[in-house]
Amino acid sequence: MYKPDFNNLKNILMCRDKRYLPLIELHIDEGFKEKYLLKKSLSLKDEIIFSLEHCQDFILAAKGILKPAKTIGKRTEKNGMSWADEEDGLIRNQADFENYCWMDPNSEDYSIFKKAEKIMPEGMKIIATGGKIFTASWMLMGFNNFCISTIENYGLVKKIFAEVGRIQFEVFKQIVEFDSVGAFAAVDDIAYTEGLMISADILRENLFPWYKKMGEICRKKDIPFIYHSDGRIWEIIDDLLDCGFNAIHPIEPKAMSIKEVNDKYKDMLCLLGNIEMDTLIRGSSQEVKNLVLSNIKNIASDGFYACGSSNTITTPMPVENVKAMVETVSSYGKFPIKTY
Repeated sequence: MYKPDFNNLKNILMCRDKRYLPLIELHIDEGFKEKYLLKKSLSLKDEIIFSLEHCQDFILAAKGILKPAKTIGKRTEKNGMSWADEEDGLIRNQADFENYCWMDPNSEDYSIFKKAEKIMPEGMKIIATGGKIFTASWMLMGFNNFCISTIENYGLVKKIFAEVGRIQFEVFKQIVEFDSVGAFAAVDDIAYTEGLMISADILRENLFPWYKKMGEICRKKDIPFIYHSDGRIWEIIDDLLDCGFNAIHPIEPKAMSIKEVNDKYKDMLCLLGNIEMDTLIRGSSQEVKNLVLSNIKNIASDGFYACGSSNTITTPMPVENVKAMVETVSSYGKFPIKTY
C-alpha cells in the first residue's frame, strides 16, 4: 500500500523542494468513495484507506460554518441536491441579524483531529478545510439580496462579514493547534468563469483581512495555507499572496490558463488541480492520462504543482478514469521529470 509522505507535499505546497509529484483533492464525494471501496457508511479508518488507495498523503477534515447550503440559509432542491436559496435568505435586515442564532466555535466537535492522529499511518497528516467567509455571508442573505445590499445596505453586509469572519477565525485557531493538522485550506468560491462575483474592493475590505490573520498564524506554525476558488481570479491573486497563501486550487481550465499562472507566479505559488472534470467524467482513460502528462511536463517540471481534478472528484466519475490520473502521477511524477 502507498506510504504517505506529507513532508514532500508540504515542501511542494510551500514552494521549497520537490521529490515526487503529489496528488491532492479538497473534496471527494462520499458516493465516489463508497463506489471505489465497494462499501457504504465509511468510517474514519475507511477514509484513511481510501486516501492511501488514492496515493494521498492526508485525509480531509472540515469544521466551522461549512456546507452552508445544508446548514444555513433557506434551501432549494436542484437535481436532488440541497442548495442555498439564491433569491432570499434568513437575514434581510438588522433585526434578523440580531435574532439569528450564530454558531458557537467552542461548541464544535474537534475530536476527529485526535482520533485520526491515533490511527493514521506514519507520514500522513490532516488537511483541515474551513474559511467560507464570503460563501456563508451571501448564503445567509441569499445571493440576490446580498448583491443588492452591497449598494443599498452595505452596513448590514459588513456586519455579516465581520460575524462570519470572527466565527470562522475562532474555529481556525482551534484547528491549527492539533499536531495532526499539516495544512489548512480556505475553501471560499468568489468567482465565475468570467471574473469575480463581487467587487474586489469589497473583498479587500471585508474578506482578505481575515485570511491575512489566518496566514500570519500559518506562517508562524510553518504549515501550508491553501486557497480554493473556482473561476477567474486573476484580479486578486496578488491579494492572496499578501494574505500568505502558499497554494491555489483548482485553476479551472475554462477560466484560467495554468501555464499563464505558472509563468507569472512559479516559485511564489504552488498550483493545484486543473485536470478537467468533464474529461474525468466523460472522457477516456487515455485522455485523462494525456492531460496529466501535459501538466507534469509543462507545469510540474518548471514550477510547483500537485495534481488533481479541476474541482472535485464526483460520484459520476468512472473509477477507471480517476485511477488513470493516480497511476499516471505515480508512474511519471518522479523528479527530475524524464522525457516521455
